[in-house]
Amino acid sequence: MSIITENFKKMAEENKIQFKTKELPAPIRNKEGNTVEQKQLLFQSALRVTKTKPVGCAVIIHDAELERVNYQITYSKIGYVTDRNKLPDILTELNDLNAMRSGYYRFLVSGDGELFMRFLGITGEDVAPVMDIFIFGGRILRALLPELDKIDGIDLTPRKG
Repeated sequence: MSIITENFKKMAEENKIQFKTKELPAPIRNKEGNTVEQKQLLFQSALRVTKTKPVGCAVIIHDAELERVNYQITYSKIGYVTDRNKLPDILTELNDLNAMRSGYYRFLVSGDGELFMRFLGITGEDVAPVMDIFIFGGRILRALLPELDKIDGIDLTPRKG
């Protein structure tokens, strides 16, 4: 583990946040066109947004001995698009939330219709801002869940499996 990912792991423990950790291969091509093996660490957890609504959340950090690395925070399976014919209107409403209410997070719809929330960033050895953004993401999601529930064509009911 790099210093950055080690610092994040320690900070999670200090904040009593339990993550399952998994190493992900992340091969890239360098400027010469050769494939270089790199890895990312996936920190997975779950957040109970309401009494009946759990949401998967994860932090992915590029695991390299560099001064600064990329990271991504996601909250997944928030909801699903139930009517693809309404997708343009759904995206318009999500863009309005993204512009005015979601802070540094963005609500997105995947190809299979899953609604998720994501933040992309760069961090160094001081990972406190990463942890703050992760924790604050749960607050943003809780605050905006009633707004998401009003969007016609999105189902926020938890799915089994």
